[in-house]
Amino acid sequence: MCLPFGDVMVDRKQSGADDDKAWLSSLACSMTQEHDYYPEVQGHLPAALQGSLYRNGPGRFELGGVRKTHLLDGDGMIQAFDFSGGRVRYRNRFVRTPKFLQEEQAGRFTLPTWTTRAPGGLWPNMGNKIKSQAGVTVVARPNCLYAFDEVDLPYGLDPATLETLGEQPVGAANVRASYKAHTKTDARTGDWLLLGVEFGRRMTLHLAEHAPDGALLRSQRVAAPRSAYFHDWFATERYVIVSLQPLQPSLPLFLAGLKSFTDSMRWRPELGNLLMIIDRSGAQKPLLLPAPACFMWHALNAYEQGNTIVADFVGYDTPDHFVGAQAAFRTLLQGRQGLQSSVGSVRRYVIDLSQKRVLEEVISAQSHEFPMLRPAAALARHRYGYFTTASEGTTVFHDGLARIDVDSGRRDTFSMGAGVHLGEAVFVADETASEEQGWLLSLGLDGTTNRSFLGVFAAHRLADGPVARIQLQHPTPLSFHGWWRAATAN
Repeated sequence: MCLPFGDVMVDRKQSGADDDKAWLSSLACSMTQEHDYYPEVQGHLPAALQGSLYRNGPGRFELGGVRKTHLLDGDGMIQAFDFSGGRVRYRNRFVRTPKFLQEEQAGRFTLPTWTTRAPGGLWPNMGNKIKSQAGVTVVARPNCLYAFDEVDLPYGLDPATLETLGEQPVGAANVRASYKAHTKTDARTGDWLLLGVEFGRRMTLHLAEHAPDGALLRSQRVAAPRSAYFHDWFATERYVIVSLQPLQPSLPLFLAGLKSFTDSMRWRPELGNLLMIIDRSGAQKPLLLPAPACFMWHALNAYEQGNTIVADFVGYDTPDHFVGAQAAFRTLLQGRQGLQSSVGSVRRYVIDLSQKRVLEEVISAQSHEFPMLRPAAALARHRYGYFTTASEGTTVFHDGLARIDVDSGRRDTFSMGAGVHLGEAVFVADETASEEQGWLLSLGLDGTTNRSFLGVFAAHRLADGPVARIQLQHPTPLSFHGWWRAATAN
């Protein structure tokens, strides 16, 4: 059961070998209070860090005596760390989606989410009644902060106040797609690429590209050869690459209300992956190339070398931490560790467009997730990737950070040690130094104190550990993704 800890519900029900990991359950408990305060700073804040780190993730898992069943099912909550004048201001605020407001007024959950079915049996779950929780990623664009789920359109927030501004139109006006939580920004042009999915008798992809000023540059509709669930994708100067991995939803079971969307999915490795290479200009038909079965949550980057595409990502042999009754993303809500047998290794696709073949390589076989890139290298050749990593085991809940030279495979790491969790590290460039120098900002949880902190690491000196820790007064739930907005941004 969940027991109160300040304003956060902390799950302490553990048994047997899981006892030493009981503290991880704080990553799956609700944060009911919206804060605004200046936390204690330990260590030295780099003077050049001036701006705001925004993070997004699930913030509410319980309401009206009902608890969600999966990490993906919480209502979206934006956290902001504002760096200015040697101090850091912390704020958090829920995204006021129609779903959030409806259930807030009712005092209970009334709608289904990805894995948690709505109370009341079959009828409330028939049809596609999932509504956006705006709780996965956050993207800062001029004058607007976008909160994405993978349902419908993104929601906008005022970057200064975090006030919800409602659904924001992206893509073509005549397209009503569910836009993927991950978008791509072309570092050369500043163009913003979005990919939407429309399920039906056939799955359809909608690719939209916006100029830096928000104008729609291009929009194209592409029929996919098969239905598949994917979360992230690749883009290069001329192409978009979508890995149609063999994780397939059963729409009849879902639409009939018999299964949640997540529970309707089945991993079918015998089908292998199918890479769909889409010409950004729309001048050529998509190219379809087979690849070995591999589950990808997150892409690092992709670029072109002549008529070859190089695409780096984190891949799993099986997504058993995500789907299934014993998946770690589900059992954490029950206070158990659950199943997570497959390591998230750093992998590379070498896609030869002339020979029409795909070679998959493993860059690092250790456990990784949440790949991050220096933003100036996006869609171009890169040398380094930054990841969360585990010092041992196959857990998807990590205690360290890694910098990998993807050319040589050299790996520089730092572990916070047992009893500490580190989340995705956002790269902030040091504009006064060389291109790969900067900082990694990682939101962590200290299992000893049950308080969260923001670690500031020198990206090129990971082994030195954090140069500063911004100590929060409470734990925070797992935050999926973040974005840095420099103070000089318009």
